[in-house]
Amino acid sequence: MNAAVENQETLERLLHCHATPGDETEVAQLLADCWRRAGLEVSRHGPYAVSASSPDPETDAPTLLVTAHMDSPGFIVERAAAAAAKVIPLGTPHPDAARVAAVLKAGAQHLPVTLVCRDGDAEPEFYLEGAAAARPGQRVCFRPAPEIDANGMLTSPFLDNRVGCWLLCVLAKRVRERRGGCRLVLGATGCEEMGGFGANVLAHALAPDLVICVDATYEAPEQNVCIGSGPVLTLSDASVLLDPQLAQCVRDRLQAAAVPLQAEVYNVSGTDAGAFPRAGLPAPVIPLLLPTRGNHTPREEAHLSDVRAWHAAVSELADVEFVSACLRAVNGNPGVV
Repeated sequence: MNAAVENQETLERLLHCHATPGDETEVAQLLADCWRRAGLEVSRHGPYAVSASSPDPETDAPTLLVTAHMDSPGFIVERAAAAAAKVIPLGTPHPDAARVAAVLKAGAQHLPVTLVCRDGDAEPEFYLEGAAAARPGQRVCFRPAPEIDANGMLTSPFLDNRVGCWLLCVLAKRVRERRGGCRLVLGATGCEEMGGFGANVLAHALAPDLVICVDATYEAPEQNVCIGSGPVLTLSDASVLLDPQLAQCVRDRLQAAAVPLQAEVYNVSGTDAGAFPRAGLPAPVIPLLLPTRGNHTPREEAHLSDVRAWHAAVSELADVEFVSACLRAVNGNPGVV
C-alpha cells in the first residue's frame, strides 16, 4: 500500500486483524491503543463494544456518537479432521472461488490455510486444508492482502467494516479538540454480522442524543450510487427508515460544505442503525456509508476519494449546530403533538 490515505499504517493494521463475529479482540485492542494515544478515555462494554470520549466532557453539550462495527464475516471450525476440517459460516461470507486463501486463528497465531468450497445437498459446504491442528470453535477468515492501485482503488477483504474503524481512529483528534461544542463519542461494536447486539449494548451504555452509523454499502448503478461519487446516505434498508427532515438536514449541511453525497433506498440487509431504536433509545440515527463492491468477498473494493469524502462528511456533521438542527427537525416542539 502507498501513503495515499492519512494514517495509512493504521488502516493496514486494521485490515490484517482477525476479527470474526464474537471474536473482535484484535480490532478492539488496536482501537483502544489508538484512542489512548490521542488522550481519550476508553471504556470497554463487556465483550460487545468499546468506546472513547474526552476525559473532561462538557456534560451540558449534546452527545453525538459515531459508531462502526469491528467484525467481518468468517467461519468457525465445526469438526476437526486431519485431512480437512469442516467449518460453518459466521455471517454471510462469499468466497469468490472454489479454493480461497484463508487464515486459521489458533491462540495468538494466524496460520495460513486453504478454504475449500464444495457443493452440498442444499447449500455449499466449507472445509479447511492444511489445518491439521484445527480445533472446534477456532475462527477462520479470508487471508488479507490489501492493495491500492495507481487510480486509488483499495482492494482487500474486511473493508466492511475496517475502513469504518479506521475512521474512528482519524476522528480521535477531533474528540480532543471539541470544535463545534458537541460532545463527540466514538464507539465500535461486535457481532454486527450476526444480529447487531453489540450496538444494543452500546446504546444502553452511552444513551447519545444523535448517532452516525458508519458502515459499507453496495454500489448500485441503477440508483446512481457509484464508487468514486462520495459517501452514501441510507434512506431505507432493513434496519432504518430515515426521517425525511433528518435526511434533508444532512443534505443541506454537506451541500453547503461542498462535500459529495449519494443516497440509496432498498429493503434488504442493514447496519447497526436499527439496534438503537430497538434498544428504546429515542436518538435519531444517520446511516452514512462507504460505497463498495465485492461485499463480504476476499476482494472488496473501495476508492480512496470516497474514503476522504466520507471523513470530510462525518467531520462536518460533528458540530453542535448540526446536532441541534437534527434534534429540532425530528422532535419539533416537545409541547406540540
